[in-house]
Amino acid sequence: MFVTSKVMPSSYGDPDAAIQASLDALGLDYIDLMLIHQPGSNDRAVYAALERGVKSGRLRSIGISNYYTRRQLDEVLSYAHIVPAVIQNENHIFYQNTELQNYAAKFGIVIESWYPFGGRGHTDESFAHPVIRAIAARHAATPAQVILRWHVQAGYVAVPGSGNPAHIAENLSLDGFELSADEMKQIAALNARRRYENW
Repeated sequence: MFVTSKVMPSSYGDPDAAIQASLDALGLDYIDLMLIHQPGSNDRAVYAALERGVKSGRLRSIGISNYYTRRQLDEVLSYAHIVPAVIQNENHIFYQNTELQNYAAKFGIVIESWYPFGGRGHTDESFAHPVIRAIAARHAATPAQVILRWHVQAGYVAVPGSGNPAHIAENLSLDGFELSADEMKQIAALNARRRYENW
């Protein structure tokens, strides 16, 4: 089990208290990964609180979320003493943001994909795409498995959400096949730079 939590914008005024509130709510001594939810007016102070959390042992690793540009990342790196482990962003077959992924990799930062299937109201669009369905048929896999396999092979960390045990099991069953270089290119070509959320 790997536990991730966030400091939300409503708590940017007292991020240390927000970290402790997460620990208390979870009943844990430490959190594996703590993120800043999105850019705000107090980013530097919030990030410093995350760093204090690492030094105190309350946090194992830290990162940022909803930072989509090189400029935003450079700003964080200008004051960070601990390089973010991840940038957790909206990322899916229609919004791949490989430019940020390639730039972040220079610092050892990994892109973590929330909404790896496109998110609420858009999963069917991803699952029904002819390219995804054709690849799934070739591998006797589901569209969800193909998309998650693409995330893994493309170097992303995917965080699919589900409360359905069958879907969770399906999402974990990715070891039986691998996408070819041509299939990876086909999925890369689906990138329309289209985001569904605006935070």
